[in-house]
Amino acid sequence: GTLQLRVRGGHVKAQPPRLKTIRGGTADPIPTPVPKETPIADAALAGTLAAAAGTVALHPIDTIKTVQQTGLSLGPACSKIWQRGQLGAFYDGVTPYVLGDGLSSAVKFAVYEKLKQTASKKLPEDYIPLARFACAAVAFLCCSVILVPGELLKIRIQNGMYPNIVAGSLQMIRDEGLRGCFTGYRATLFRDVPYTMGELGLYDLLKGFVRRLRRRTTSSSGDELLAAALTGAVVGFATNPLDVVKTRIMTGGGAGPVAVFRNTIAAEGWGSLLNGAGARVFWLAPFTVIYFGVYEWLKRALVRSRAAKA
Repeated sequence: GTLQLRVRGGHVKAQPPRLKTIRGGTADPIPTPVPKETPIADAALAGTLAAAAGTVALHPIDTIKTVQQTGLSLGPACSKIWQRGQLGAFYDGVTPYVLGDGLSSAVKFAVYEKLKQTASKKLPEDYIPLARFACAAVAFLCCSVILVPGELLKIRIQNGMYPNIVAGSLQMIRDEGLRGCFTGYRATLFRDVPYTMGELGLYDLLKGFVRRLRRRTTSSSGDELLAAALTGAVVGFATNPLDVVKTRIMTGGGAGPVAVFRNTIAAEGWGSLLNGAGARVFWLAPFTVIYFGVYEWLKRALVRSRAAKA
């Protein structure tokens, strides 16, 4: 709370909370915010619905990006998708992706929020921002066993290898066994561990930066949406080469991420690692806005709902 100082005459004078000092000796007028703990069940529910909302809204752009990464430019990729089933083909693979991404997001956000809470209690304040990147990496490792089979089905359906989720699941298990459901698992870790570290860690970092820039003690919805858009664009572009490697492995392009990385460069040059980068950024920037926007809104709605019932 406030500091109490006794002054001449015996009166007690209230002082404002301690101000954080920053480099250069200037004072930050924002009191150090006390993080509010998100209940794990709230994080899981909000994460599931947020992932589903973002996926359904922007899946057509993801389909274009995925087909481009097999070696096609934008025009031929769109033409190939259209010939396969006109407008409906742009939503190929949406069902396994909603299921896989929704359930994996429940695990990811639950683990991330729990680890953040532990880090906030156990670590000095200066180490917390860095610790959040580590928390994000662990969170993805925990959810990856759910995400990869859904991602694999989604990519193969988007590229016309399977007609739908049921036929694809049966064919994949019949031809490759249960082990085949995790084709590209290492490549997914290769892409998504750094992506998730950037996604969650950078988002929290940017939220704090925007909050301090605007001299607020809490983040507004506008602050959160701005941080989400910047996060999606930056992390999406930075991890596109890893996404190209993962897509090619999952569509039969090679055994391991390092081999596929080298073969892609040797055959098509360094520029091929940016195949689909525009579509990926155009997809991930708004996706991340929807994703985190819905996530933060649902967390607040759940808190308000419990308060109203109390």
